[in-house]
Formats: sequence, C-alpha cells, structure tokens
Amino acid sequence: MREYKLKKCKRVHSVHFTPDGVRLLALGGAEARMVDAAVWLNLASGDNEGRVERFVTCAAVDPGLTRYVVGGADHFARGVAAVEWTALDRAVEWRRFVWPKRTLPPTYKNVSGLAFDPTGSRLAIGHSRVIGPRGANRSRPFLTIVDRDTGEAEAELPTAREACVMSFSADGGRLAVTGGLDGDTAVTVFDVAARKELFTFEPQGTVTRCAVFLPDNRLAVANGRRVYVLPADRATPQLTLDGHPKQVNAVAVARDGRRVLTASHDGLIRTWDAGRGAPGANFDWHVGPVTALAFAPDGLTCAAAALNGKVVVWDVDG
Repeated sequence: MREYKLKKCKRVHSVHFTPDGVRLLALGGAEARMVDAAVWLNLASGDNEGRVERFVTCAAVDPGLTRYVVGGADHFARGVAAVEWTALDRAVEWRRFVWPKRTLPPTYKNVSGLAFDPTGSRLAIGHSRVIGPRGANRSRPFLTIVDRDTGEAEAELPTAREACVMSFSADGGRLAVTGGLDGDTAVTVFDVAARKELFTFEPQGTVTRCAVFLPDNRLAVANGRRVYVLPADRATPQLTLDGHPKQVNAVAVARDGRRVLTASHDGLIRTWDAGRGAPGANFDWHVGPVTALAFAPDGLTCAAAALNGKVVVWDVDG
C-alpha cells in the first residue's frame, strides 16, 4: 500500500486513473457540496503535478482525462451558459460551452450534474428550466444529452427529480440519475436512444451517494449502509451487499465486471463478487472516511481517497 497527500483538496469527490495507470486525477475541494479543483498526482514520485481551479457545483472528466467540464448555477457564468470546459492535456484555457439556441432555451436556469459517456463524445447535463413566463420562479428538472463538441442536443428528458449524480452504462445506451447528497434518494434509469424511462428504484435509506453500471448493464446503487445490485430490466434488487456499519460513499467496478469495491464513512473498504454478492477481502487503511474509489485499467490496482486529501493505492489481491 502507498499513501499520498493531495494539497489543498480536503474533500475528494472522485478519483480517476489515466489510461496507462501512471497518474491519478482527483476532483475535490474544501467541502462536500462544491468542487474547487482537479489535481494531478504522480503515483511514482508522489508529487502533485498540476492543479486546475474552478469553484463550481459539479464537474466531470472524459474517459481519456483530456477534458474537464464544470457547471453550476447560472451566476457562475455571468448569466449566460453555466457550463465551461478546459483541456487537461495542454495549457489551461477556460471556454464557455457552446449552446445552439434550440438546445437550451433562455429559460434554462442552472446545472446540477454532469457525466460523460464511455466514448467521451457525449455529455449528460442535469439542469432545471423555468416553467411559465420569463421571470417566473417555478422550475422543472431536465436531463439533456449533447454532443460534447457541437452542443447539439441528442436527447432531452424531463425528470421527476434533480439529476445531481449520473452514470452511463458501458455501452452508452443507458443513463442512471439520482439526487446525490441532498437530493431525492430514488434512482431512475433511462434508455438514451429510445428517450424513455426504463424504471425507477426507490431504496429505503436516507442518502443515495452513487449509482454505477456493471458491464452487463446491472446497476450498483449505494444507499445508506447498503449497496443494491439491480438487474438490467427491473427495479427489484438482485443482490444486496450488506456489511458496512456506516453510510456507503463510493462504489467502483472492475473493468471485467467480476469484482465490486465499496467504501463507507468509517473508512472500511470491502470487496464483493459481482456475480454472487459474496464478500471478499476487507481493507482499512486508517485514513478516515473514504469518499472516492477507482480501479486502475489493470483491474488489480485500486485507489481510495479520504478526507484531508489522503489517497491510498494498493493491489486488491495483495
């Protein structure tokens, strides 16, 4: 096990390995509900190699870790488009996301969540829209999927809840959305091509922190102290991964889909057999509440991030 320290990144929301597994990108900041920066960590030297700062409500990176997209309430972008992006593989230059007029109308209000599809070519945007005459205070949540380069809308879906946490399936055909830390606990799964809702899962816990697809289109939902694995076609749990004494904050799935990692607020990290739900090895690196997890491309190396910017990397079979 190797332990690292991220500078000026007290709370890590997500961690991402580069495709070659040499570096780690962490998104985080000073508090649970905001993102301050994207921080590069060299795993060989332990150095913080770079930092891209932007104080926003939500953020996402593409699978290749070349583009960083941020969003928030409309005042973050001075009342125009509330989504901006910059390249991560060259000098930082923030650009306002280009919206064709027919994509998001003037009644577009704010951004609550962002997610790239597995190819990195499409971006899902959770946002709200004012309902009624301009200047009205009533708004309704929407989910729009756009081409990341042109901003052209490929699908727009009204949702029953604010889309703060989102995840695409491995084939990009499905999108799961939920309310996150302060939002609705229900998880809705959409068929992107058909532009329709497939089902909604309503767990009993108080907080749904994440929803992550397995390669076979099953969905792992972290709600309260449990993780539910839903089949591809219905909202009835196929497996319940039960064993954490506190809130489950993060879930990661190995690329081959055989193993699932879960982490909770007491610092415990557990492994599970994704087919049978059988528990495997447990890890407690004594770094405090774990808030983010990731598998490296090799499927064996794992990273966990905790409060106070602590990051541990280890071999899950070691």
